[in-house]
Amino acid sequence: MKRIFFIAAIVLTLLFLFVLYILISNIRRVPEEAVREVPFPTKSQIIPTGVPPLIIEEEPLIEQIIARLPVSEPEYDIEYLSSSNTFVITIKESPFKQNSEKARQWFLQNGFSDTNGLNIIYNSYEWVE
Repeated sequence: MKRIFFIAAIVLTLLFLFVLYILISNIRRVPEEAVREVPFPTKSQIIPTGVPPLIIEEEPLIEQIIARLPVSEPEYDIEYLSSSNTFVITIKESPFKQNSEKARQWFLQNGFSDTNGLNIIYNSYEWVE
């Protein structure tokens, strides 16, 4: 029985030394790719260019619309959910169809030529028909 424990201890010691050797040999390895030296350009090699013009881009239209929200009218509310990039239109008064069209017109009056590309959810209060 003692002989089995002695052999197991020797095997575990050898295994430990092998793993330690592998770890140490990986640390000492030099990278295979050497750093390439790039010469610094001389004055004659530098070509002057003009200063690029400053371009100030307008804020995207959808960001301008989101900045105006929430909208609360007697017939409808318009809100924006940034987590799902969704506009939520809540119709508060009957008739549903006519007031949802008024809410859609709000988008058209504020710069959108078409609301088909927008993610819009329509909902209404219980009593709205």
